[in-house]
Formats: sequence, C-alpha cells, structure tokens
Amino acid sequence: MNSLLLCVLLVATASGPTAEQAAQALAQRGDLDEIRWLDPARGAAFRAGIVCARPEGLEVQRGAAKRILAYDQVGGVKFGLTMGERQLIAEAKPESIPALRVFWEARRLTLKIPGSNVGDFGLALARAMRQREAYPEALAIVREIATSDHDPVRKARAKQESDTLDFIEFLRTGSPGEAEKRAWSLIEAADESNPDLMLLLTGYLMHKEFEALQAIEEDNPKWMEDEEVRPNRDRHYHRSLDLALYPSLFHPLRTTEAAEGLWQAAQIYHHAREPEREAAALEDLLALYVGSARHEEARRRLETLRATLTGEPTTPTTPTDDDESTREAEKKSAQAPQVPPPPPKRYNLFED
Repeated sequence: MNSLLLCVLLVATASGPTAEQAAQALAQRGDLDEIRWLDPARGAAFRAGIVCARPEGLEVQRGAAKRILAYDQVGGVKFGLTMGERQLIAEAKPESIPALRVFWEARRLTLKIPGSNVGDFGLALARAMRQREAYPEALAIVREIATSDHDPVRKARAKQESDTLDFIEFLRTGSPGEAEKRAWSLIEAADESNPDLMLLLTGYLMHKEFEALQAIEEDNPKWMEDEEVRPNRDRHYHRSLDLALYPSLFHPLRTTEAAEGLWQAAQIYHHAREPEREAAALEDLLALYVGSARHEEARRRLETLRATLTGEPTTPTTPTDDDESTREAEKKSAQAPQVPPPPPKRYNLFED
C-alpha cells in the first residue's frame, strides 16, 4: 500500500495535489508513523498510521483496525514522510496550499508532542500563503509554531518567517515614513540567517533610495555644481546601487531576486548616464540568470546599448511573420558556433 500511496502523491504533486488526494493519503498511510508510549512500562515504540490528531486523541490505524489513543498516553510521535510529502514541504508552492492545509490541520494538535514534524507542514503552508499574499493567515500559523512547537530549531525558523510577514503587514498598514525607518533599523541588524527578510528589505529600500536620487536631481538640475546638494545625491546613488547588487553578491542562488537586482542596477546606471556600467550589469544578468523573467528584456536592451556604444546600427533579432529575410538571418545565426557568455563582473560595493 505504501508504494501505491507514494505514486499517487507524486503524480498529484506534479500539477499541485488536491485536498482530496492529501486526505486520501492520510487515510491510507499504512504503518508509516511511529508512536512512543509516555509510560515506558507499556512497551517499545510501535508503528502505525496516524490518520488525524483529534481533540480527544490520535486516530491511529493498523490494518483495518482503528482506535483513538489519548494524548496523556503518548510520549512522542514520528511522522514518516513519503517522497511526495517531502516535495510538498521543500517546494511550498501556492498551488500546493490545499494539500498542505490538509496535512497541517490533520496534525496540528501534535505540535507540542516531541518528535512531531507537523511544524514543517505549517511553515511550508505559510510560505506558500505568503506567495499568494494571504498574509494574516500565514502570520497566524507561524506565530503558533513559534510559540508552541517542541523543536527549538523550528521555533526559530517560524520566528524568522513571522518577522518577514510582520514587515510585509507593516508595509501594508503603516505610514511610508515609518516603514522606511523600520526597514533601515532591520537592515542595520543584518540578520543574514533570515535571507527572505533581508532580500525584502534591500529591495524595498533600493526603490526608496532610487526615488530619492531622482527627486534630488529633478529639484536641483545643477546638482553637479552644488557643493551642498551633490554629497546627498551621491549618497542616494551609492546606496541604491549597493542595495540593488546585494542579492547577486550575497544570495546568488536566489535567482529571481538576484536577476531583478542586476536589472535594477542597470536602470540606476542608465539614469546616471553610465552606459559601460549599465552594459556590464546587463551582461552579468544574461550570463548568470538565463531563465529569469528579465532575460529577454535585458538582451534587447543590451543590443541597443552596444549599438549606441559602438556607433553601429542595431539589428533586430526577433523576426515578424512577414519578414523572411530576418528569419533567414536568425536561422544562419543559430547554425553559427555559439560564443560563450561574458564572465561576470566583480563589483566593489564602495566604488565611486
């Protein structure tokens, strides 16, 4: 039965398992789970399928027989995880919310019992909800885990997710000035153990610094000649760049944020009329993050930029349906030897 269950859950996970499929998996667990008696005199730990944690106790199944095991008899539980369940937790996708919710609700009352890993399902559910922007419910879940989970490591992870969600809620409900002040305070704490929060903060503050840079230049057209204005303008310029480059420098495997940061750095260089540095940022984006959402936009921008720098006219690379000559040129280009992408540039955060 276990192998059949595993196949069912894996197939479901490929397209987002449904709540019904998750409930079926719980009802047909076989002997995947382990239960330890509170009183050692009652014997060794035994294996069974924990169908659900009810208010009155654990609903346990062995073969065709079911019974309710009171919590005051249980010293510990260990939920076995199929490969499909591990995948649900690791990916934490929005489309997996129905299945994650079933596992969380079915085991939630075991949160305080030693050995229970239901908190992993809760954290995955909260992360998926954050992507779906269901912030209040996600926050309620992680706060419960941070307060009640028996595992201190998982409680710390829940506290980090709670901090991230707290700031998101503050952005939604607080004043812009207070949100920016709070963001700088959190940045100065530099909690690198919570990359989600750091990437959120740096992205938010990068936009604020870039807006400030643009506002200063708009209000002071001759800022380069103004000894009082220029230092402030330069401060916002360097801050916005530092914050934009932070993801690719310190969290390069977070491809979405890193690629977006390089794109934003290119926009800052473009605004500052620094085409060589803009091209370098775009080259890094294209070389390092091929599948990013900004890749095609960056490729087109770099083609135009190179034409400007070299003085040569740019050649369109995206043919239209009625442009046979362009299609033929693209076909020949595809058959030509491929040139490797340029190596990534080395940035200096304190570069003038």
